[in-house]
Amino acid sequence: MTDSAERLAEAERLSEVILATDPSNVAALKVLALAKLNSGDPSSATELFERLMALEPQDPDHRSGLADAFEAVAREAADNRQRVTALDALECALEIEPDRPRTRAHLAFLRVGLGDYEEALEDAERAILLDPECLEAIDVKGLALRGLDRTVEAIFCFEQVLEINPDFAVSHVNLGSALFGAGDSDRAMSHLRRAVELDPENAEAQNNLGNALAGRLEFEGAEQHLRQATTLKPSFAEAHFNLSMALLMQEKFAEGWDEYEWRWRCPEFPSTWREFSYPFWRGEPLEGKTLLVWSEQGVGDEIMFANTLPDVAASGARMVLECNERFVPIFRRSYPKAIVFPRQTPTSPEVPAGIDYQISMASLCRQYRRDAADFPTEPGQYLKADPKRVAACRTRYDRMGEGIKIGISWRSGNPVMGAERSAPLSEWGGILSQPGCTFISLQYGDADEGVAEAKRTHDVSVHIDDAIDPLASMDEWFAQVAAMDLVISVDNSTVQVSGALGIPTWTLLSYVPEWRWLAAGSHNPWHPCMTVFRQKQSGDWQFPIEAVAEALKAKLSSA
Repeated sequence: MTDSAERLAEAERLSEVILATDPSNVAALKVLALAKLNSGDPSSATELFERLMALEPQDPDHRSGLADAFEAVAREAADNRQRVTALDALECALEIEPDRPRTRAHLAFLRVGLGDYEEALEDAERAILLDPECLEAIDVKGLALRGLDRTVEAIFCFEQVLEINPDFAVSHVNLGSALFGAGDSDRAMSHLRRAVELDPENAEAQNNLGNALAGRLEFEGAEQHLRQATTLKPSFAEAHFNLSMALLMQEKFAEGWDEYEWRWRCPEFPSTWREFSYPFWRGEPLEGKTLLVWSEQGVGDEIMFANTLPDVAASGARMVLECNERFVPIFRRSYPKAIVFPRQTPTSPEVPAGIDYQISMASLCRQYRRDAADFPTEPGQYLKADPKRVAACRTRYDRMGEGIKIGISWRSGNPVMGAERSAPLSEWGGILSQPGCTFISLQYGDADEGVAEAKRTHDVSVHIDDAIDPLASMDEWFAQVAAMDLVISVDNSTVQVSGALGIPTWTLLSYVPEWRWLAAGSHNPWHPCMTVFRQKQSGDWQFPIEAVAEALKAKLSSA
């Protein structure tokens, strides 16, 4: 123990001795309150300052001390990811001393973390009024503006901070991230690298630089910085999750899936943990056991991760499956020995008794996909369409035209990356102009505009089957896709459906694809029936579309 720590402990001891006989001793209360605050016990410090306020409500030192204690409570709660508790503590601090610009900036930062961007902006602007050069306030104003998709204004705020203090590392991080999101990769990298130079112990800076490098397909560098972020801050869930994606892109599957488990600790992860009481399966023998598998994430993810269900079926376990309610008939058809029920809250009454273990669908990969050799090599149909519906669709499509039936989808509905992944039909001339093909829209949502564009630009008819609505009936959509001879699509749920059905699929990928597509190559580990065509540079669909057109020409000539 250092001398200062010893003195602090002695001050606490003496104060407690005095207060044992004189509970209202102001001097002892103040010494003990400050000692608790400095020793990292803000809750006790808060109680002691509140006692001081009750004794001497007008003393400015007591008021300031109580506000400091509430701020310390907020910091501790924020570090433990208890954002609402931290928010309440900061609001208490500001009730005591409303004119604390940094406290208000901290409050704005917490609101940003909760997605309350409008309120965060109000708090940040109020802090700036109190202190026009409060760097934390200007910086968090930028974060709030970015959350409101006002990127140009956000960039201006971060630049304003750096004009006042060029060595303010946090704003280098935030400016770099904003510039990267705006497509200015080179400037973004310079600021993110500068942030790491200024503060190499900053885990957030290391994480953001790692993400930016991954966005440039520089995965070795990305991995290095993301590992550093997790070393500096072992509980940094987002950094672990980002590391998992960098590892999976490089086919480092074993460690990648281990790191992928951190997804559940990420506040913005788009799925919720299912609160079943059964033990989590960690690879124990399943012969004669009952395993509950529950789905997670979006429609395309659920289809892709179902790639592991044949492994469960072959394990000797009785499989119980909770899935999106639209998938229930498909999974029941595909796994007739399984008990399948819809995911709902509260849990479906169809959950049987006697379950031994539970696991989420994606976590099955941690057991069954730890090496590239663990993925299937044959395009087996691990999901099955309704044969009668397939036959009805094929009959309709045979009446639409001669030649092979090609299902196409050109738009992604992803709310973040959809525009980047979408390839407008105006650019599909080399594909749509091929003779001997009947093109059928597999596009979910409104397809009329795209079909009209194909007709206007290329004088090609793309047929829409009005009897099929993928958003209304998953079973009908699976049947429609199963009726195709070939599927050509951008990265969306369509290719997961066709891949799961074993239909030959050609996927057009944007320059920086999701982790599931790997860093390079024309294969996709999840779907052996799939060939991948990648952009050579961001936003340019010419190369992959020309490659698909050549492949289609070769396919038709050999038929």
